[in-house]
Amino acid sequence: MNEKRYTSGEIASAAGLTIRAVQHYDNIGLLPSSGRTEGGRRYYTQDDLIRLEQIVFYKSLDFSLDQIKEQLLLQPGTKELLEMFKNQQLLLLQRIEHLHTSFATIGIMSKMIEAGKEPPFHVLLRFLSALPGDDIFSHAPQMLTKEQQDLLSPHFQDIEPIQIFYHKWKEILIEATILHHDNISPNNPLAQDLARRWGETIVSFTGGNMELLKHLSELNLENRMIGQNEEMMESAKRYIENAFSIYSANNDLHLKTAD
Repeated sequence: MNEKRYTSGEIASAAGLTIRAVQHYDNIGLLPSSGRTEGGRRYYTQDDLIRLEQIVFYKSLDFSLDQIKEQLLLQPGTKELLEMFKNQQLLLLQRIEHLHTSFATIGIMSKMIEAGKEPPFHVLLRFLSALPGDDIFSHAPQMLTKEQQDLLSPHFQDIEPIQIFYHKWKEILIEATILHHDNISPNNPLAQDLARRWGETIVSFTGGNMELLKHLSELNLENRMIGQNEEMMESAKRYIENAFSIYSANNDLHLKTAD
């Protein structure tokens, strides 16, 4: 029985692509056609279809065509494949963090506009440049000593709670920067609501484990991850600390903020 052959259109349709995409993959050597018909038309085989499905799959995971061609389609060993996946996860996390910062900023600005206030664009722009880079998740493990990694690693097996905490931290810092810029007192209801949410974030992240919170505070990771405008970042952190001290006293809490 002759092996099934696919035209460019057929293999493109089977993989959910356009003919132009398949032709492009052929031209760059990513998916060379298995041959040409007597009429000079490209044709592909079942193996080519499997290869194309792999290309589409890896591309959907945001791997570049060069990565797919030079690494992933060469049938790397398990160790190499897992390392590539890990690196790709970190790249995707960076993009997620960048998008979250934009999303959170838009949300905060929208609330200000709804309240009839003018967002301080110049302050927000300066503050956003002071936030940790979006590669925080690739750099953070290298900031810890071996002893710190051994101590904290059992608590951070899952990236999701770390992301949630980091997202809340960014949102609260952005809001604190605006409140501080507007000369809102730390005992103002707006600041106290911010302090309440910060306390809830801490408890949620640590599970109420004050010993864990103490170790996190001692790491002082925030200062080691700050970008530019260090003074602005410090001002926002001090504002949160002052607001939280008042909130703790009024609500008989004994949590310590990370500083």
